[in-house]
Amino acid sequence: MLRSLKRGRHAPLLGETDPIPLLAVAQLFRRDVPDLGGPADHDLLQILWCPFDAHHGRHEPAVTLLWRRSSEVGDVLAVQPEPEVVGSEGYVPASCTLDPEQVVEHPDIELLPDDLRERIDAWEGDEDDLDEDAVLYRSDLSVAPGWKAGGFASWHGTGRADVLCSCGARTDLLVTVASGEWDGGNRSWTPLEDRATADARGTNIPTQVTVGRWGSMNVFFCRADPTHPPRLSFQG
Repeated sequence: MLRSLKRGRHAPLLGETDPIPLLAVAQLFRRDVPDLGGPADHDLLQILWCPFDAHHGRHEPAVTLLWRRSSEVGDVLAVQPEPEVVGSEGYVPASCTLDPEQVVEHPDIELLPDDLRERIDAWEGDEDDLDEDAVLYRSDLSVAPGWKAGGFASWHGTGRADVLCSCGARTDLLVTVASGEWDGGNRSWTPLEDRATADARGTNIPTQVTVGRWGSMNVFFCRADPTHPPRLSFQG
């Protein structure tokens, strides 16, 4: 899509108040992601965002969740609407097909009781004595890196925080949008089919999306009413 956009800071024919189309970020079917949150009678989630980061008084995109029933979807557009200008190349996802894989992960170490964290520290041993194949809780067993649906949120950037809906209800993690699938510190999460080329340039960023400072965006949904606007948390 970026090839169809002209470089530059302005779109001369676009007024300050003219609407621009939202960009599709992801489309998930419940048949592919059985644990997908949201309304039980909707089996399709479409995530869109505005490709500018001047929303809510903070530097972040505006995210829209569309819960739909796939049986009610009519004709699909052959060509996706495109904005004339975007705020960042990192907000333009590269077209790709998801291949969901269910994995087991555990809470961020910051969420664990002190006594359990002490036991984990003792189990891992002295950091100076670890070799490159050592298994560590934070990087190998707790929160999986990369794009995912559900699971546990990482709090490595801001520290632990309660995320409440605007209605005051508690929220659950719906989706994590990440700038990369793995890095040198969590290579054990690299899919088997990608390990032969894991070190090749760009292999770990198939979507070409960048959020925050090459971090991740956690999207939370309301437990009381999933149709309420999502809450966002940026890490990294």
